Amino acid sequence: MTPPEKNAHDASHAAAVGQAIPMTTRRFGSWEVLISRRVLSSADLASRYDAVSGKWARTARRFRLNAAYCKPLLASQIVIDLMQVQPQARVLDCGVGNGSLSIALNSLLRDPADFHAIDTSAEMLVQAKSAMQHAGLDPDLQQADVLSLPYQDQSFDVVMAAHVLEHLPDPQLALAEMVRVLKPGGMVFLCVTRPSLFGALVQLLWRTWAISDQEGIAWLNASQLVDVGYQPVRLGSAGFASNAFWARRSL
Repeated sequence: MTPPEKNAHDASHAAAVGQAIPMTTRRFGSWEVLISRRVLSSADLASRYDAVSGKWARTARRFRLNAAYCKPLLASQIVIDLMQVQPQARVLDCGVGNGSLSIALNSLLRDPADFHAIDTSAEMLVQAKSAMQHAGLDPDLQQADVLSLPYQDQSFDVVMAAHVLEHLPDPQLALAEMVRVLKPGGMVFLCVTRPSLFGALVQLLWRTWAISDQEGIAWLNASQLVDVGYQPVRLGSAGFASNAFWARRSL
């Protein structure tokens, strides 16, 4: 089994047998030791983000999230695609946080798009509404889970998520739900924590995956997406601590 396939298998296995995220594996002769951590439930994750919501604007400034997302968004060609959609492009931001990814995308668009967003944290939605309105957006915000999006099939031209999938025991289930609401020819855009010293710290604090280039590409390919691309993302003082991935739903 190749490493990307193995990690995809580990994700499904984690979801099936105890909701644990594999952290590291070590082999000693015929012994193999797997260290994993129990994943946070959706309710626990929402509660933790509720607790830090008041500080999240400072976190976004510290890691320069708005600026950090612009470069991979441009590289993905999403901006060019959305400029060709008439009468108005529809964008869904899954796990919106304080709105940094949507704000970054909006800053690159010539024409306004119809922004929708969900988050499990009610307090983060309050932060998102304030930040996005300050940036000139009028988003439709809902409290919801990325594993069960409250939208019809093929509803959006772009579906995106920043630092969401790595929280889940099986990220591909969420990715499948994102693809469900994506129009044919539309694009998925993801930012996820990558393996690094900063990524290890995030793993310890938030019980997340740290997703390599190969793993992210494997997940997108497994979702039958095409035109897969990726780019490291510099998060301020944390350096290249994340990866951006993008891919298109077939026509």
